[in-house]
Amino acid sequence: MDFNSFIKSLSEISERRLMYALIAVILFIDMTILVLSNGYSGGSYSVMHYQFARWAFVNPENLLNSWANPIYTLLAAPFALLGFKSLQLMNIMLGILSGYFAYRVAKELKMKTPLLALVICSFTPVFMMTFFGGTTEIMFAFVAILGTFLLIKDKFFAGAVVVSMLPLIRLDGFILLPVYAIYFLRWHRVKYLPLLLSATVLYSLIGLMFGKSLFWLFEGVKLWSDSIYGHGSFTQFIVRSPGFFGIPNEIFFVTGLVAGLWLYIRERKEYSQEFVLVVLPFVIYFLAHSFAWWQGIGNSQGLSRYMAAIVPFMAVMATRGLYLFAKMFFIIFKSEAVRIGALILGFASIIHIPFAIQNYPVSLSSTDWALSDAADYIKANGLDTKKIFYTDPAVFYFLNKNPKCTSCIEVKNADQLKLMQNRDLLLLDVAFATLKGISTDSVLYSSGFKLMQVFNPDIPAQTFGKPYFVALLERGDIDSLTMLENQKIISGANKSYATLVKYDFDSSTPTDTIAVSTSKLNRTAYFRIPKRNRKYMVSETKLHTINPIQPITLKVSYRQFRKTSDENLRYFVEAVCNESTLYKRVFKVGTPTQANPDEWHDISFILILHNIEVTPELTIKTGFWNKRKGEFLIDDYRVEVAVK
Repeated sequence: MDFNSFIKSLSEISERRLMYALIAVILFIDMTILVLSNGYSGGSYSVMHYQFARWAFVNPENLLNSWANPIYTLLAAPFALLGFKSLQLMNIMLGILSGYFAYRVAKELKMKTPLLALVICSFTPVFMMTFFGGTTEIMFAFVAILGTFLLIKDKFFAGAVVVSMLPLIRLDGFILLPVYAIYFLRWHRVKYLPLLLSATVLYSLIGLMFGKSLFWLFEGVKLWSDSIYGHGSFTQFIVRSPGFFGIPNEIFFVTGLVAGLWLYIRERKEYSQEFVLVVLPFVIYFLAHSFAWWQGIGNSQGLSRYMAAIVPFMAVMATRGLYLFAKMFFIIFKSEAVRIGALILGFASIIHIPFAIQNYPVSLSSTDWALSDAADYIKANGLDTKKIFYTDPAVFYFLNKNPKCTSCIEVKNADQLKLMQNRDLLLLDVAFATLKGISTDSVLYSSGFKLMQVFNPDIPAQTFGKPYFVALLERGDIDSLTMLENQKIISGANKSYATLVKYDFDSSTPTDTIAVSTSKLNRTAYFRIPKRNRKYMVSETKLHTINPIQPITLKVSYRQFRKTSDENLRYFVEAVCNESTLYKRVFKVGTPTQANPDEWHDISFILILHNIEVTPELTIKTGFWNKRKGEFLIDDYRVEVAVK
């Protein structure tokens, strides 16, 4: 069989059989990732949603929590009972169903090759990554595209009821209700309009029956521009869209959007359904979130995962774009085989993108590692039976405890700290403490709190402009020595370190001595990192003779002068054993707040390598990586490892 005959035979495969085959392949890929992953996407918010659902039958008030989104909690609760993996499995199934209904919508709209919508939806990077978390975007996407499908099939009653659930899965579902209302008005089905609020009205009344206010669903939402999350550019989501939609998808989507709008302008009646039920939900949601982040309202954090909620609509529009892409080749080459080949090429590029720009299997995020280490410390020292005051409930996922247990008290404001008794524990994290108006410095440097341990992320991370960490403290009698001991722990003075690498560039220099020089900026020698895309001061060290503590804790410190760029320098760390890379991270090194760019300043950070066994074959690689963004001067560089 020649190539042309093979390509033609592919086009003759039954669409239904191909659909089942695609779903089976997608499910196999996602299930493999799920089994191999030891982490989750979405950070603490995923764990918090999981915990609301996991303990909903023990704490029924969870089912009426406005932050947790009551319909999401209700539907997720049976899955969460079986564990976090089960909740992730729910998201995978809802994600694939979203792709299926995107395919059905494209088919109802008489688009060519509608199965493309299933593939595009399932492999859009931000959508696929969100499968492996516990946040609400995937369920929202499924309900939104299901509602659109039902309305296209003229099932107005069912469609209105389904759409009414959106605000109780994500509060920003209210953004889309006016869009669907336009459809009912356009098709003269005004009698169904009240049903768009049916779920909201029902849950509002249920909450009222259980002692809540009538508008309890809107509690905690800030509609003014003083949100602690900050704000950013109106175009942020546009600029970042190649990263969460993928460049091929974006090309096909923009092409399909322009083509769809042109068709709507030319033949408005025929394309009204597509415009109102596919194009408008995507555009309105996208613009609303852009505006919210620009103005800093509605508790917006400007997160990329928000866009996962509208991926099925994007997939339908991109289906038309990919078809036009393939048709262009047919017009040029006058060959059906070439057209099918172009479609296959489009398929391959779409499937490839999420694996090219995201890391699978999914591991714990940097900040989640700090919470995990805190939980391990609590369990190892038998502290999990004590009364624990906490700011971030995600730690109880690692402790496998109900965050609403009798000995677990959530700290909602600084005044609650006064209720603590001697010997009570306080688990304080920078992110949620800041959200709740608690000054971490005032607690850490208090003579009434004994700092037991500080847990750092595996690589430096910042939240609200502050270095992220988790601190475990014990309430005690006021003692002036307590503050001094706390300072030792915070600075790391209570730990012992062995030096792995040390360069002052006067008496000790790296192999690349050409870059060492002096100037008026610094009379002593320093290392100059030029504006080139390469790695510098790469060192390889063995740890088996040093007896490091577990997990491996590296401390990196140096002085830096940034000459020509606002872009931060990158640092990398790798763990290699028998030519196999066990660990690899690259990150931007943030400069101190209010640092003068015309002066030298000190930089120090901690790196933690988890689950790395120290053997004679293990090699730790560290160094700087400049991506040709600027010129940097480095002095007094040191890498140390914590030892027993």
